[in-house]
Amino acid sequence: MKAYHLNQRPGFLLMLALSLLLAACSGGQPSSTESADLEAVEDFVPVINATGVVRPTHWVTLSFPSGGLVRELLVERGDQVESGQLLAQLSSIGQARAALTAAQLEFINAGQARDDLLENAELYSAQAQLALANARDRLDDAEYTWTVRQEGNRASANTIDGAEANLILANEEVDRAESFYKHASGDAGRALALSNLVAAKQHRDSIQRNINWYLGAPDEIEQAILDAELAEAQANLAAAERSYEKVKDGPDPEALELVQARFDNAQASLRAAEQALADMELRATFGGTISDVFVRSDEFVGPGQPIMLLADLSELVVETTDLNEIDVARIAVGYPATITFDALPDVILQGSLTYIAPKASEGTGVNYLVEVQLEEAFPESVRWGMTAFVDIQVEP
Repeated sequence: MKAYHLNQRPGFLLMLALSLLLAACSGGQPSSTESADLEAVEDFVPVINATGVVRPTHWVTLSFPSGGLVRELLVERGDQVESGQLLAQLSSIGQARAALTAAQLEFINAGQARDDLLENAELYSAQAQLALANARDRLDDAEYTWTVRQEGNRASANTIDGAEANLILANEEVDRAESFYKHASGDAGRALALSNLVAAKQHRDSIQRNINWYLGAPDEIEQAILDAELAEAQANLAAAERSYEKVKDGPDPEALELVQARFDNAQASLRAAEQALADMELRATFGGTISDVFVRSDEFVGPGQPIMLLADLSELVVETTDLNEIDVARIAVGYPATITFDALPDVILQGSLTYIAPKASEGTGVNYLVEVQLEEAFPESVRWGMTAFVDIQVEP
């Protein structure tokens, strides 16, 4: 079967028509020439021509999301790299690492604080209950002290009567001591008498002070202190009751919300720090070949500026560049194609259409991109960017 290009078809059809007309006029058996023409009609396979270019199926221009000074380039043109391999770094990567370490530490601390609150809920409830009991005891003490310090509450009648009786006895003891002192002779006798007199007066005065306190009332300052101590004990009890109510059935909701918010913020900060560090590094997004490097070490680059060209050269395809709207209407995915190269006249490859663009390419004219994939691997002599000629077999 022979293939004929569409730009040769009009002349061939004219020749075919003339041959059929002569055969009809002769009325006899077809000649050998006529038989050859009929055989050509049966073998006719129309072909659409297009120009294309060789490219990898997967390639990408790598860049840093943020700008900065290029610290070092770790690869060169032609190097084979693996997916995730580090290719280049910016000089500010040290600061990004320090920020990441700080974010990791805060994330750990925030997680521990949250876990501690959840795991020790029963302990915190028991501690709050104990604090509540202590606060009640302190309030009882403050109320008792405030009450007994008020006028008329400092001592019972029996206590006062007993103190007054003791005062009478103490006064009599002072009188006896004074009389003994007046009649004492000699230095030793007078010293002993004086000592007894002083002790008797001190005892009497102590009893008198107690009676005065029993019968007296707090002054303004003392009353203010008593009132303040009582108010403080009442406030402490109210706070202890609120605290216990929050934790008696589980963790304090407000505290739990706070530690959870801290944990969430630490987690978000950690992710941001990880991303900031990643932005300081340029890594291979897939395994392939570094086809080009556009910058040098110690050069300042901006965000998104091309740094390297990475391509997977293990699988190449041909992309058409000038297939017009008339021709594209006659083809479909799966149609066979023959590829040749200007630079490699001895190389003839077979393939098929794997993709037809749904939209015309931008530029002059209405042309559509079509991808052709080979039935077997490209020879090593075929390189990215070579011009290719594509003959696509279509339906007659």
